[in-house]
Amino acid sequence: MPERHSHHQKWTPGRLKSWAAGVGVDALQWVSDRLIEKKHPEQAYRVCLGLLNLTRTYTNERLNNSCRLANDEGLTRLKIKSILSSNRDQLPRDSDAHASPELPQEHENIRGPHHFH
Repeated sequence: MPERHSHHQKWTPGRLKSWAAGVGVDALQWVSDRLIEKKHPEQAYRVCLGLLNLTRTYTNERLNNSCRLANDEGLTRLKIKSILSSNRDQLPRDSDAHASPELPQEHENIRGPHHFH
């Protein structure tokens, strides 16, 4: 085997999943999905390693939150990196925003559709 390929031999799906589990359940889910979607799991190693190496720059919590968004929306590793760099993982989730009370629809300063003819 060529020398540049030999470093991939030390990686296994179990080792990648173990690392991802250390990051969080959502990261584990994302890595597991990438490994399953390829006919040969080895084809997903670089993508999974690219994601897991983001722990060098970002905390496990932030990476796991980004993976949660990615799992919900079906996003790629590059989109996860974009989420992290734009701090989108730290914004309140849509479900949290809907929990806030609605503004009153009847108010003296709110005009109805009859004012716009």
